[in-house]
Amino acid sequence: MAAASKAGLEGELDRLYQLPLSEFTSARDDLSKRLRADGAGERAQEVKKLRKPTAVVWLVNQLARERPLDVQRLVKAGESLTKSQARAAAGELSPFSEARRDEHRALEQLAKATREIAERAAIGPSAVARATDTLRAASLTAEGRDLLRRGRLTEELEPPGFEALTGLDAVARPARAKKKPPRSDDAAEKQAALKLARERVRQLRAKERELATAARAAEREAKRAEAEAEVARGRAAEAEERARAISEQREAAQADLDRLR
Repeated sequence: MAAASKAGLEGELDRLYQLPLSEFTSARDDLSKRLRADGAGERAQEVKKLRKPTAVVWLVNQLARERPLDVQRLVKAGESLTKSQARAAAGELSPFSEARRDEHRALEQLAKATREIAERAAIGPSAVARATDTLRAASLTAEGRDLLRRGRLTEELEPPGFEALTGLDAVARPARAKKKPPRSDDAAEKQAALKLARERVRQLRAKERELATAARAAEREAKRAEAEAEVARGRAAEAEERARAISEQREAAQADLDRLR
C-alpha cells in the first residue's frame, strides 16, 4: 500500500492534519492499522502516538493550506527578524525595524484569516490570540518554520516556548553518534531568540503589574460595595420593622373602630 512508503506516508499525514478535529482520532487509528497490515509496524506505532491537535494548533495548521502565501510571508519575516537581531547583537547595523514591521503585517493578515476559520469551525475567540502567539513563536526557529509551512505543528507555542516543536520525523530520526558543535548560524539564531524571549518576559511582567494593580482596585471597590450593601440591608430591616409596627397600630385602630360601630 502506498501509505507504507515514506512519500505515501507523508501524504497520508498531510491529509490527516487537514481533517476536522472531530475526525482526527478515528482517521489516525485507521492509518495506523493500515500501516501495521502493510508490515510497517514501527511507523504504525509512531502514527498511533500522534496526539490530536488542540483547537489552537488545528487553526494554525489550516493556515498553511488556506493561506500559504501569508504563511510564507511570516516565515520570511521571522527569518529576517532573527538574522537582524543576531547582527544587531554583534554590533552591526541591521534593518531590525523593517523586519519587525514585516512580521507585524504578516501576523495581522494571518490573525484575520484565523478568525475567519475559527468562526466557520465554531471555535471560540480566545483560541485566535493563542494561535497568533504560536504563529509568531514558530516563525522564529528553523524547525518551527518548516512545520509551519507544512501545516504539521503538534503543540501550541508561546515565545520563548520553542522546545515544544515535535513531529513524526523527529520521532523517527535516529540518534547521532556524536554531537556536532553548533554552527555559527545556529548560535546567532539562539542569541536572537534569547533577546526576543527577554523582551517577552519584560512585556509580560509589565502586564502582570498592570493587572495586579487593577485587581487590587477592584478588590477595594468590592469591599466598598459590600459595606454599602450592608448599610442598605440594615436600613431595609429597619424599614421593615417600622412597617410591621405601623401595621399592628392600624389593625388595633381598626378593631377600635369596629367596636364603636
